[in-house]
Amino acid sequence: MKKNLYFAMLALMGLLLFSAGSACAQAAMENSDPDIDGKVWTHSTDSDKRAFLLGVSNAVVLEYHIRTKHSEEPSRFVKGWVGAFKEARWSEMVSRIDAYYANNPTKLHRNVLDVVWHEMIAPNWKN
Repeated sequence: MKKNLYFAMLALMGLLLFSAGSACAQAAMENSDPDIDGKVWTHSTDSDKRAFLLGVSNAVVLEYHIRTKHSEEPSRFVKGWVGAFKEARWSEMVSRIDAYYANNPTKLHRNVLDVVWHEMIAPNWKN
């Protein structure tokens, strides 16, 4: 029974990630670069940006709960994401990423998750 619940949860998360990321995927394919970088991010709608962050957040939550259920330590990225964004609204997260790319127009090649890690999570990392 537990295995069925586990696989059902994984299937649901996969479906959510697929549907949430599909809007951003089309923009990435037009650039022939599968990464969601600043170019894709700045040309995406607010809804697409929120969908991307929702997909990442769902994956983070899934990893966090699976690892803690099995008495394992979540990854640094997951712990950092939870610490940096646990009180944040989607609009705030989007605004912070938008602000980074607006203030650094020569760094549009940087992957969104690279920006999130180095500019938002790592500076607030607590050892």
